[in-house]
Amino acid sequence: MESFELIQYLQNKRRELSHALQESKKRGIALANAEKNYKREKAKFIAKARMDKVAVTLVGDLAKGDMDISELRHERDIAKVLYLNAQEAINVYKLECRLVEAQIKREWEDA
Repeated sequence: MESFELIQYLQNKRRELSHALQESKKRGIALANAEKNYKREKAKFIAKARMDKVAVTLVGDLAKGDMDISELRHERDIAKVLYLNAQEAINVYKLECRLVEAQIKREWEDA
C-alpha cells in the first residue's frame, strides 16, 4: 500500500475504533441493567423463600431453577458476552492502528 492509502486505512480504523467505543458503552450499560434486574429479582425470590421458611441451603438452588430468575440470568450472561466482544473489538482496532502507524513511519523513514 502507498502512504496515502495507509493513511486512509488508518482513518477508517480510527472511525471503527470510535464506533466500537460507543458500542462498548451501550453494551456496558445494558450489562449493568441486566445485572441489576437479575440481582433484584433474585433477592426478591430469596426473601420470599425465607419468609416461606424454605431451608437456607435450598434457596440458592431454587432461585437458579426459577424460570423468571433463570431467564434474567440468561439475559445478563448474553449482555456480558456482548460487552466482552465489544471490548475485544476495541483491542483489535487499536492493534490494527498501531500496525498501520508503524508501517507509515517505516515508509516515511525510507523516503
